[in-house]
Amino acid sequence: MRSDLGLASNAPLSALKLSETFGVVVWNEQQIRDLSEADIVQLTHKDPDSWSAFTMRVGEHHLVVFNSTQSAPRQNSVVMHELAHIILGHELTSASLTEDGHFVPTTYDQDQEDEADWLAGTLLLPRLALLRIRRMGISDEQAIEEYSVSQQMLTWRFRMTGVDYQLQNARRKARG
Repeated sequence: MRSDLGLASNAPLSALKLSETFGVVVWNEQQIRDLSEADIVQLTHKDPDSWSAFTMRVGEHHLVVFNSTQSAPRQNSVVMHELAHIILGHELTSASLTEDGHFVPTTYDQDQEDEADWLAGTLLLPRLALLRIRRMGISDEQAIEEYSVSQQMLTWRFRMTGVDYQLQNARRKARG
């Protein structure tokens, strides 16, 4: 996917840029037409921690809506997670209609959530990027800024890929 965007295999990847290649529209809650001011206040002031993003499918088109009150790294991560669901062809396991007729997407099954987590993490921080970060001595803070990911995502990817362990073993072998 990076090569399709003209990026190096270890370069940062913007979820918004990637969404364009798949024809996925990405909005924040402010861009939803006819959303009442009371709903916006509920979503962004009263209960902003109750949601991060969701995906809707309208015909053959996808719309991802993300929470604009969250940090830019969090927004990049949650949009990438939603794109991962789309790339993987996941379907919602349930959805509902509110009393006034609004469609509300609810959940993916746990296997699909896990798959989307893995793909999103891999897209945001591929192994080659993690190796580059460590070999160049880039601090976690600099990596977070450069790759627009959270500390939690960076730590998880290092742990899941074993990059730190691999580099420690290589250094041990070189010394001795």
